[in-house]
Amino acid sequence: MTDAAVATVGDSGVRLRGSDRIGTSALVHTAQAVAAEALRVAFREVRARVSDDGRGALAVEITAPLTLPVLGSHAVPDEPVVASAHRARGTIAERLRTITGRQVSRVTVTFASSVVDVPRRVR
Repeated sequence: MTDAAVATVGDSGVRLRGSDRIGTSALVHTAQAVAAEALRVAFREVRARVSDDGRGALAVEITAPLTLPVLGSHAVPDEPVVASAHRARGTIAERLRTITGRQVSRVTVTFASSVVDVPRRVR
């Protein structure tokens, strides 16, 4: 048995056999949360599909709205949409790898709609 499949319990040095798994729904919800943060949209607006790429790594598909500034505000986005999607893909892959410990081979981001980024009043 490999060292990865054997865990040491506490200071006693007792070794337990077994395995650890992250369920599909946990992976999907984690991908949704990470994507919502990276794309600056609400969690409920993001849809995610996570699958195994056939080589043990994760393939992630994200569908989310594109956040736009308020029209007429003359606010110009910090970066073009393509650059924003590219940056978000990298962020999503890295955060998922850090959180789950699994390699991410592919992240696909699809903007299916748009939402206006309404500034909130500070109280």
